[in-house]
Amino acid sequence: MNRLLIEKGEHKQLVYYWFQQRGRIVTNEYLMKWYLFWDAMTKSRTDGALIRLTTGLSGGQEVSVADKKLEAFARVISPVIPEYVPQ
Repeated sequence: MNRLLIEKGEHKQLVYYWFQQRGRIVTNEYLMKWYLFWDAMTKSRTDGALIRLTTGLSGGQEVSVADKKLEAFARVISPVIPEYVPQ
């Protein structure tokens, strides 16, 4: 997954994101576009999902605490995502 720490003023957020389509988990946007093209040509499918998990960092919260929170959440939802994303 891709990991970003974004901030605006004093507000910070930790973001995890990846692309998921037809059983593939892809972190590279260009590779995702390639697979989108390939699936359109071979399967007549152009759907998929951008999965983005975000958590705010309150006050002086350490980034490592936010990392642990997002990692735990990602582990919980990972088995459920295929039910909602095309295979």
